[in-house]
Amino acid sequence: MRLLLAIFLPPVLFLTIGRPLAAIICLVLQITMVGWLPAALWAIYALSNYNTDKKIAAMQGQRGGIGGELDDAKAAVRFGVKQAQRLLGK
Repeated sequence: MRLLLAIFLPPVLFLTIGRPLAAIICLVLQITMVGWLPAALWAIYALSNYNTDKKIAAMQGQRGGIGGELDDAKAAVRFGVKQAQRLLGK
């Protein structure tokens, strides 16, 4: 579906992937019929990058990614602080 939007209505595609400034620039480019082909190619390229970014984010979410490791480290520090407070009687 988004591929068809990229080909026929490139500015709308940019709006669906959350890039409103690119949509405005693409609309200005598409206003001229000569600029329609570069606008469509740009939209297809942006869609490909968007899909790749989603796949990478999904893979990082499955493995925990950097964010998961940081959360684990914070939890370990909190656990250590609680243990130290318990030993010191606070």
